[in-house]
Amino acid sequence: MMKQVLRISGDMHAQLRAHLHPGDLKEAIAFALCGRLSTSTHNGLLVHKLLLVPHNLCIRKGDFIEWPTDYIDDLIDEAAEKNMGILKIHSHPDGYDDFSKLDDESDKILFPSIYALMNEQAPHFSAIMYSDGGIKARVVHTDKEFQPVDNVSIVGDQVIIYRSMDNVGNDEINLRNLQTFGLGTTNLLKSLTVTVIGCSGTGSIVIEQLARLGVGKLIIADPDLIELKNLNRILNSSYDDAISGVEKVAVMQRAIAAMGFDTEVTTFKSLLQEDGLLLQAAMASDFILGSVDSIEGRNIMNTISTMYLVPYIDMGVKLVTDKKGGIDEISGSVHYLQPGKSSLRTRGVYTIDELAAEGLKRTNPEMYDEQRKNGYVVDINVESPAVIPINMQTASLAVLEFLARLHPYRYDPNSRFAQTNISISDWEIWHEAEGNDDPYLKKMVGRGDMRPMLNSPNLNELW
Repeated sequence: MMKQVLRISGDMHAQLRAHLHPGDLKEAIAFALCGRLSTSTHNGLLVHKLLLVPHNLCIRKGDFIEWPTDYIDDLIDEAAEKNMGILKIHSHPDGYDDFSKLDDESDKILFPSIYALMNEQAPHFSAIMYSDGGIKARVVHTDKEFQPVDNVSIVGDQVIIYRSMDNVGNDEINLRNLQTFGLGTTNLLKSLTVTVIGCSGTGSIVIEQLARLGVGKLIIADPDLIELKNLNRILNSSYDDAISGVEKVAVMQRAIAAMGFDTEVTTFKSLLQEDGLLLQAAMASDFILGSVDSIEGRNIMNTISTMYLVPYIDMGVKLVTDKKGGIDEISGSVHYLQPGKSSLRTRGVYTIDELAAEGLKRTNPEMYDEQRKNGYVVDINVESPAVIPINMQTASLAVLEFLARLHPYRYDPNSRFAQTNISISDWEIWHEAEGNDDPYLKKMVGRGDMRPMLNSPNLNELW
């Protein structure tokens, strides 16, 4: 059955909460222009732009609100032009935790008029926000029938997911996780779909940890086969795997199956930038963790995070030689990326020129070589060597960051941990707060489906 989802960035959720619950215990209302998530498994609305209906234009009571319907005309016109969705969201300051009969009557009057102005009949949503910021949402179909939204995600410094949860029961295999993180976190992990891009040195360690923590579904991707040179750093790989040329993703899937956690695993033996189905799977995921050297891949994951409101953790390991047989620097970094904030580019992980050069090298190596000789593109590294101890350290920091975003456990707030760095050379670990917002990506928050895909002409053929 198609899963219905609603996603909101942390900043927009804060704006909605301040408007809908100003403290006077009267209902308030807002609307949102929403991008769409449309895959074979998911239908979703992604909040892109807010329209807060001024309180002074409304008749407001504790259990009633009347507002000027023409106030949203321009928003509906924009949604129709761009094939986007409309979210209606209002407050219940009295604490009533469900849609009221008045809400039902209002939605059955409003939404048919919205559908009548649309070029397509994709669904629109109605929602309630409670005083604590919690949200309950529903689809309002063209036939005026209502369908609950399966989960509502708030993607900010903390990732909050409102959904119905299955009981864990007395499953002894999860007992230690229950004790460490609590029943709520364990239930949430079991319900999550997490995409991991890259199954090599660091990625294989991340996958191992996520599976043993009890994540319900893992989507793992890597185009390569196990080779002899991989055996010193890829968990669960063997000499026989290298001789037989077994796919890295197959080795990960085999190891997870042997754990006995009933983790659902989907594998892709492909590059993210070359597989439309993998791109859609990442877009529909609850979380993305990336462990790749590719600038293209990292840029795409950062863009998916922004446009589809998916929290993204990037990790990297760096080993620099002194060109005399020794080591000059050993370091690792973990980045948490959220919609509308800084990006890997603004944090200096890569430049636009390096991104363009890598894309050209992959798609047209002859032209890349020619332009590099002529000085038109920058030279790029083909491989970044790594060793398993620093891989282990960096992967563990990434998974701890993942857990901290779901269930904050640090003394300091999550906002101070946009980036965590470790230097083995200096034997230091430090963290950094958010830097400057990425001005380009900020405009694309919650934009969702569009042509070209991810606003990138290079990906349009994968749609």
